[in-house]
Amino acid sequence: MSQEIVEIVELGKRGVWVEAMQQSACSSCNARSGCGQHSLSKLGRKMRLWVPTDKDFRIGEQATLTLPEGSLAMSALVLYGMPMLGLLLFAVIGHLFAGETGSLVAGLGGLLAGFWVAKTISEQKKDVWQPQFKEACNHIPVEQVF
Repeated sequence: MSQEIVEIVELGKRGVWVEAMQQSACSSCNARSGCGQHSLSKLGRKMRLWVPTDKDFRIGEQATLTLPEGSLAMSALVLYGMPMLGLLLFAVIGHLFAGETGSLVAGLGGLLAGFWVAKTISEQKKDVWQPQFKEACNHIPVEQVF
Protein backbone atom coordinates (compact mmCIF):
# COMPACT_ATOMS: atom_id res chain seq x y z
CA MET A 1 0.00 0.00 0.00
CA SER A 2 1.47 3.35 -1.07
CA GLN A 3 1.26 6.27 1.33
CA GLU A 4 1.89 9.96 0.87
CA ILE A 5 1.61 12.87 3.29
CA VAL A 6 -0.52 15.63 1.80
CA GLU A 7 -1.71 19.06 2.82
CA ILE A 8 -5.36 20.10 2.61
CA VAL A 9 -5.48 23.22 0.40
CA GLU A 10 -9.17 23.61 -0.40
CA LEU A 11 -12.44 22.28 1.00
CA GLY A 12 -15.36 21.13 -1.15
CA LYS A 13 -18.87 19.77 -0.64
CA ARG A 14 -17.98 16.07 -0.82
CA GLY A 15 -14.21 16.10 -0.65
CA VAL A 16 -11.03 18.11 -0.43
CA TRP A 17 -8.22 19.28 -2.70
CA VAL A 18 -4.81 18.16 -1.49
CA GLU A 19 -1.27 18.99 -2.55
CA ALA A 20 1.86 16.96 -2.07
CA MET A 21 5.45 17.06 -3.16
CA GLN A 22 6.05 13.48 -4.19
CA GLN A 23 9.47 12.89 -2.72
CA SER A 24 8.89 9.62 -0.89
CA ALA A 25 9.95 7.50 -3.86
CA CYS A 26 12.68 9.86 -5.08
CA SER A 27 14.94 9.23 -2.11
CA SER A 28 15.08 5.49 -2.71
CA CYS A 29 15.17 5.36 -6.52
CA ASN A 30 18.29 5.37 -8.69
CA ALA A 31 16.53 6.35 -11.95
CA ARG A 32 16.55 10.07 -11.19
CA SER A 33 17.86 11.27 -14.55
CA GLY A 34 15.12 9.47 -16.50
CA CYS A 35 12.26 10.01 -14.08
CA GLY A 36 9.55 12.56 -14.82
CA GLN A 37 8.47 12.69 -11.17
CA HIS A 38 11.99 13.60 -10.08
CA SER A 39 12.09 16.34 -12.71
CA LEU A 40 8.78 17.76 -11.47
CA SER A 41 9.96 17.72 -7.86
CA LYS A 42 13.08 19.67 -8.89
CA LEU A 43 10.84 22.31 -10.46
CA GLY A 44 8.99 22.64 -7.18
CA ARG A 45 5.59 21.84 -8.65
CA LYS A 46 3.11 20.31 -6.29
CA MET A 47 0.69 17.66 -7.39
CA ARG A 48 -2.93 18.70 -6.75
CA LEU A 49 -5.56 16.01 -6.35
CA TRP A 50 -9.29 15.88 -5.53
CA VAL A 51 -10.08 13.27 -2.87
CA PRO A 52 -13.72 12.54 -2.06
CA THR A 53 -14.29 12.21 1.67
CA ASP A 54 -16.87 12.83 4.35
CA LYS A 55 -14.26 13.64 7.01
CA ASP A 56 -13.89 17.15 8.38
CA PHE A 57 -10.59 18.81 7.56
CA ARG A 58 -9.19 22.32 7.88
CA ILE A 59 -7.14 24.12 5.25
CA GLY A 60 -3.44 23.66 6.01
CA GLU A 61 -3.99 20.38 7.87
CA GLN A 62 -1.76 17.45 6.92
CA ALA A 63 -3.07 13.94 6.37
CA THR A 64 -1.85 10.62 5.01
CA LEU A 65 -3.30 9.33 1.75
CA THR A 66 -3.17 5.63 0.96
CA LEU A 67 -3.44 3.98 -2.42
CA PRO A 68 -4.08 0.23 -2.55
CA GLU A 69 -1.19 -1.86 -3.85
CA GLY A 70 -1.28 -2.28 -7.61
CA SER A 71 -4.18 0.10 -8.19
CA LEU A 72 -2.03 2.74 -9.87
CA ALA A 73 -0.54 0.23 -12.31
CA MET A 74 -3.91 -1.38 -13.06
CA SER A 75 -5.66 1.94 -13.61
CA ALA A 76 -2.88 3.11 -15.95
CA LEU A 77 -2.99 -0.19 -17.83
CA VAL A 78 -6.75 0.07 -18.32
CA LEU A 79 -6.91 3.79 -19.12
CA TYR A 80 -4.02 3.72 -21.61
CA GLY A 81 -3.97 0.10 -22.68
CA MET A 82 -7.60 -0.44 -23.64
CA PRO A 83 -7.78 2.40 -26.20
CA MET A 84 -4.40 1.38 -27.64
CA LEU A 85 -5.45 -2.27 -27.84
CA GLY A 86 -8.74 -1.30 -29.50
CA LEU A 87 -6.94 0.91 -32.02
CA LEU A 88 -4.40 -1.73 -33.01
CA LEU A 89 -6.75 -4.70 -33.02
CA PHE A 90 -9.48 -2.99 -35.05
CA ALA A 91 -6.94 -1.43 -37.45
CA VAL A 92 -5.46 -4.84 -38.23
CA ILE A 93 -8.90 -6.41 -38.68
CA GLY A 94 -10.03 -3.46 -40.84
CA HIS A 95 -6.92 -3.80 -43.00
CA LEU A 96 -7.51 -7.51 -43.52
CA PHE A 97 -11.08 -6.97 -44.76
CA ALA A 98 -11.05 -3.53 -46.42
CA GLY A 99 -7.48 -2.40 -46.99
CA GLU A 100 -5.97 0.88 -45.88
CA THR A 101 -9.20 2.88 -45.72
CA GLY A 102 -10.85 0.13 -43.72
CA SER A 103 -7.87 0.10 -41.41
CA LEU A 104 -8.22 3.83 -40.71
CA VAL A 105 -11.95 3.70 -40.13
CA ALA A 106 -11.86 0.52 -38.06
CA GLY A 107 -8.86 1.78 -36.08
CA LEU A 108 -10.73 4.96 -35.16
CA GLY A 109 -13.74 2.86 -34.16
CA GLY A 110 -11.51 0.60 -32.08
CA LEU A 111 -9.94 3.61 -30.37
CA LEU A 112 -13.37 4.96 -29.44
CA ALA A 113 -14.49 1.51 -28.29
CA GLY A 114 -11.33 1.23 -26.18
CA PHE A 115 -12.07 4.59 -24.54
CA TRP A 116 -15.61 3.42 -23.79
CA VAL A 117 -14.37 0.13 -22.27
CA ALA A 118 -11.76 2.01 -20.21
CA LYS A 119 -14.40 4.42 -18.92
CA THR A 120 -16.74 1.56 -18.03
CA ILE A 121 -14.03 -0.35 -16.15
CA SER A 122 -12.79 2.76 -14.35
CA GLU A 123 -16.32 3.55 -13.16
CA GLN A 124 -16.67 0.00 -11.83
CA LYS A 125 -13.28 0.14 -10.06
CA LYS A 126 -13.62 3.74 -8.87
CA ASP A 127 -13.85 2.82 -5.17
CA VAL A 128 -10.89 0.42 -5.41
CA TRP A 129 -8.60 2.81 -7.29
CA GLN A 130 -9.52 5.99 -5.36
CA PRO A 131 -6.94 7.26 -2.83
CA GLN A 132 -8.29 7.39 0.71
CA PHE A 133 -7.28 9.01 3.95
CA LYS A 134 -5.59 6.69 6.41
CA GLU A 135 -7.43 6.10 9.66
CA ALA A 136 -5.63 6.84 12.91
CA CYS A 137 -4.53 3.47 14.27
CA ASN A 138 -2.94 4.56 17.53
CA HIS A 139 -6.00 6.13 19.12
CA ILE A 140 -6.42 5.04 22.75
CA PRO A 141 -9.48 6.30 24.64
CA VAL A 142 -8.58 8.55 27.61
CA GLU A 143 -10.60 6.33 29.99
CA GLN A 144 -8.23 3.42 29.35
CA VAL A 145 -5.08 5.46 30.03
CA PHE A 146 -6.01 6.52 33.59
